[in-house]
Amino acid sequence: MTLVIPDQGALAEALGVAQADGWLLYDFQGVNPVLGQVLGIGGMGSRRLFVYLPRSGEAVAVAHRIELQSVAGFPGRILPYSRWEELHDALRSVVAGKRVAMEVAEDDAVPYLDRVPSGLVQLLQKLGATVVPSAALVTRFASVWSADDLADHVAAAAVLKRVATQALERAVVAGGSGLTESALQQEVVDALHEGGLDFDHPPIVGFGPNAANPHYEPRAGSDRTAQARFGESPPCSPRRTTSLPRCAKITWR
Repeated sequence: MTLVIPDQGALAEALGVAQADGWLLYDFQGVNPVLGQVLGIGGMGSRRLFVYLPRSGEAVAVAHRIELQSVAGFPGRILPYSRWEELHDALRSVVAGKRVAMEVAEDDAVPYLDRVPSGLVQLLQKLGATVVPSAALVTRFASVWSADDLADHVAAAAVLKRVATQALERAVVAGGSGLTESALQQEVVDALHEGGLDFDHPPIVGFGPNAANPHYEPRAGSDRTAQARFGESPPCSPRRTTSLPRCAKITWR
């Protein structure tokens, strides 16, 4: 995976909006996906990783010595550490006296943004930093879709629409024949896989009162069967496809 640094001019403009001297990206065992989305660093590191992107000047990475491969080719200065004292000294040299933007949200108002542990914020404050939210930066560099992202989304949505339509038709035709939620769910899963899609949770299929539960999970042997009654078509909710860079979701009731 190629490590990418945002355009310096665009970064400086966004940092101005955030009223920050630099963007301090942080990750530990995948808790903050923003770092990977912005820089193209993959995997789940077992040690803390920091990358500081200043409004002007040289970018700095603070990485553990056993995981320096994650910043191979980094276009800036790399400060390796092993002991916690080395980590603190490295961070102090980078952030002391600076306003740094990080993935925090006051009062947890935006939980999708609030990724940095409060203990780390306290540490950085002790090292002389002022931490401010990076919402303007995340919006610009991690949330905006490219043309390829949009094309991936449209392709995934087309598969979802076709599969969901077929599943609803199947439930109507097979109503009263003993078709179960879990059986129809498996048909949907197979159809999505055939369409080139994958997901982190299986799609929801629910009949009758289960249709009102947005987190319902059918279980073979205890799930309901489709009934040939007016108004009892099932919800079919294929969701969170992940084989493509961007996802799509459809829910029909």
